[in-house]
Amino acid sequence: MQTTTSDQEKTMSENSHQEIQQNSQTQRSWLLLCALLQALGLLLLHQALSFDWPISQSPSLILASYAILLTGPTLLIYGVTLTTKRLFYTIVIAFTIVAALLGAYTGTQTLHPEYPDLLSHGFSFAAVMSLLTFKTFIFASSTEQKSDQWTVSYPQLIGNTCRLIITLLLASIFTLIVWLIVVLWAELFAAIDIHVFKTLFYEPWFVYPTLSLAHTIGVLKVRSSNKIVSTANHLIQTLSFALLPLLLLLSSVFLVAIAFQGLDALWDNGGSNLVFVLTLMILLTLNLAFQDSQTSPKIAHLANMALLTGIAILPVYLSISGYGLWLRVEQYGLSVSRLWAIFIWAFLTFYLVCYSLCIFKDKLNWIRSLGTINTRLGLLLTVGLLLTQSPILNFKYLSAQNQLARIHAGLTAVEDIDVYYFAHELGVAGTEALIEIEAHYAQQYPQLGLRIKAALDNTELENIDNEQFDIASALKIIGTPTETELPKELLQKVQEYLSNYKAIAANSTELLILPVELNDDMLSEYVFISKQSNYSDLSLFYLEQGQWRRTALHFNHSDELSDQELVDMLIDGTFEVAPSKFKSIKVNGVRLQAFDY
Repeated sequence: MQTTTSDQEKTMSENSHQEIQQNSQTQRSWLLLCALLQALGLLLLHQALSFDWPISQSPSLILASYAILLTGPTLLIYGVTLTTKRLFYTIVIAFTIVAALLGAYTGTQTLHPEYPDLLSHGFSFAAVMSLLTFKTFIFASSTEQKSDQWTVSYPQLIGNTCRLIITLLLASIFTLIVWLIVVLWAELFAAIDIHVFKTLFYEPWFVYPTLSLAHTIGVLKVRSSNKIVSTANHLIQTLSFALLPLLLLLSSVFLVAIAFQGLDALWDNGGSNLVFVLTLMILLTLNLAFQDSQTSPKIAHLANMALLTGIAILPVYLSISGYGLWLRVEQYGLSVSRLWAIFIWAFLTFYLVCYSLCIFKDKLNWIRSLGTINTRLGLLLTVGLLLTQSPILNFKYLSAQNQLARIHAGLTAVEDIDVYYFAHELGVAGTEALIEIEAHYAQQYPQLGLRIKAALDNTELENIDNEQFDIASALKIIGTPTETELPKELLQKVQEYLSNYKAIAANSTELLILPVELNDDMLSEYVFISKQSNYSDLSLFYLEQGQWRRTALHFNHSDELSDQELVDMLIDGTFEVAPSKFKSIKVNGVRLQAFDY
């Protein structure tokens, strides 16, 4: 009887194990299908942009589609297991919808995909949504139900974070290896004049499914290897605990050095950004080292106190960096990068100030508050990142309005207005600001009006005057009486040149033209100078067979004078016309020219 019962239990156990394996295999098949559908969607979007399908004319549809394809399937691939709760799927659906709406809004704030390039405006959105996707995965998979309430379990949260880092890293390495094998395959056969594989393997319809499936297989393989993940996690924790004292020692020594060197040296050499990097590294290393928030590390008392002291004084670095950031904003106003710096600084300050307060309050037991701080601030950070992609915290709009206010208040000189930044970095908000600037200042400052017109010329924003800018009112003639008139055909050629190279006109602070006689034909040639903040563009316009032509004008670099000083001397008339030492050689119509040095 006992033997029969034992055999029944064994049979039931085997059946249960087979059922789990079958369910696991079915789940893997569904996730691979999800990856394949994701790759197909990305391929269709790639083709839409390549062949100018109607959807490619709408940045909102493009970004919303990318948001759907890169968030929902990714969350499923990384998060779905045999123990996944129904709440996880609800969160995935909700987040995917939110991502699509934010993508659609971001698209409305960008100009036509071809001007400026959609990629430059979509990069920030893609980076933020990628971070939000993984934070959503971490919180969704760490949520559990207790007493009919859903709460975030910090041990699960920190464990899922470490497993995500390990899985993402190993799966990416696996994907890279697969792609390198494919490339090697194609190149090996191409070396023996069999090019069919090179032709096929580099096609988008092959690249997208291959990389997507390879990455998904890597994720599934890593996720099923619990022993490897646990070992890697233990290694990360051990190495982080070894690195943390070194980072804290660096920060302490650096703080002492600042006391002697002063803050000016730090800000003049871009040290504020490095302080951000150091603080962020300490924050990440600290949380990877102290994964167990219930027990203090088993180290000597003095070493532990030194460690806590190093953590407690970290807000001092952020106060220094924050002060430097405030000075930059006061001097130059808000930009998108400075707004991101303020955002990062604020959250780093929240984290480290909370850590310091807990250390002063609870001493060695401060680590027990780590879970509460990280969970609440992590949720707040997630909300903050979502808001940065919404109308509530649109950094492009905030930057454009701040810069516009500084111009109206006289804090930014008209000649210092960065027209290119408004048009290319701030999207619709920057373009609308430029239209307002043009309405207020273009008549008084023709050069500014030309720069704005050049920057706006290719945009497809509605209600923009598309009349071609007039070069005559903005061009300053040097070296001759002010009443000198330039040939009409020459002005048309210069205007044609600036129309083809609008970035030169948009970025110029001054447009000058210098008449000079260079070829002894009793007719003037003209040196055109576009002065910009960091360099000057030089061109030579000359008359040949009744037609005005242009050629680039190059000059040799000098060890004694900077390029800008040489241009200033040219403008001041401190130059001489020197004959060429060598004539040129023609070989079947190709000219060989020896330059005088």
